[in-house]
Amino acid sequence: MGVLEKGGGNDPLAPEREGVTKFTLYYTRGAPLMAARLATLQAWRRILFDLGLIGQELTAAGPIGFGNVSERFDAQERRGCFLITATQTGHKPTLTPKDYSLVTGWDLAANRIDAEGPAPPSSESLTHAIFYALLADVRYVFHGHSPEIWSHADALGLPSTDRRVPYGTPEMAREVQTLLALPDSRATGLLVMGGHENGVISYAATADAAGDMLIQTLTRARGLASKMKDKRPSG
Repeated sequence: MGVLEKGGGNDPLAPEREGVTKFTLYYTRGAPLMAARLATLQAWRRILFDLGLIGQELTAAGPIGFGNVSERFDAQERRGCFLITATQTGHKPTLTPKDYSLVTGWDLAANRIDAEGPAPPSSESLTHAIFYALLADVRYVFHGHSPEIWSHADALGLPSTDRRVPYGTPEMAREVQTLLALPDSRATGLLVMGGHENGVISYAATADAAGDMLIQTLTRARGLASKMKDKRPSG
């Protein structure tokens, strides 16, 4: 059993902030994985950072990081686990093996995550866990921020969680669970987090498929934004 590293709890009056852990975390400090094992995640994480889908923004509360990537961990002795970028890493252009965590268990009803590694896991770990629990063929989950995709979700025909449900909570995880139970929503490979401004999640059997889905959707969204701008009266 790991040490209770930090507690959760969601204050409905608190401002929405990425990177704030809202679940109960039982965390055991451990050694990082070999760099070669993380190569695919590292490559795509850097691509998403360069595109601005992962990064950091300045807020009244200070700089806040956003975005994370994860991968199902298939080692025989670790079935049901997944690798995910550590919390508070969004601002880093390039990560090291010390910036990843292994989620070893979760309990949605108890709002709990168990993890080990050189750093605690992302605040979105509970949401990532739902994809791995429900979709056996999904091996990669990418969470990014895109104002273009988020604001054009309806026009793009993208499924969205309830705007009243904040990120990083059991309620958000249940919202994702509900959407994934719908064949049409599940088949899109990308969800918009309605209650988490600019939040989008792609998921697929391969990293290339998950990453390409984000990039293609971003391209479509920017095309829509450009068309809408062109239609506005000048003056």
